[in-house]
Amino acid sequence: MKTTYNDNAILQEMNNLIHFSCTQSTPKLEKFQQALIKKHFGALEVNNDKVKNEIHLKLMVKEGQYTSVVVQYTSYEEFLKSCLEDDLGNLSFYQNMLTFYNVNAA
Repeated sequence: MKTTYNDNAILQEMNNLIHFSCTQSTPKLEKFQQALIKKHFGALEVNNDKVKNEIHLKLMVKEGQYTSVVVQYTSYEEFLKSCLEDDLGNLSFYQNMLTFYNVNAA
């Protein structure tokens, strides 16, 4: 069975969810934001320092070795939107996120 995705609808709904998550502050929406960043960077840990406008990432360099990376942003919402990618693997991940967060991407 092949699943088909409406790329534009999924990406639009993800943009909407990102916008919504940046206007509301709940632990569930913060987990959504962290999951999106983790997926994009392949990070093990993600922490957002809202005071300094920095994302602190823990990335695996090789088995058993890790490094910390700091990414600065001007707009957190635009940073999150820049993490969206339109390949099939990511679209499938986004569709699952939209389903989990109860957003309809027809």
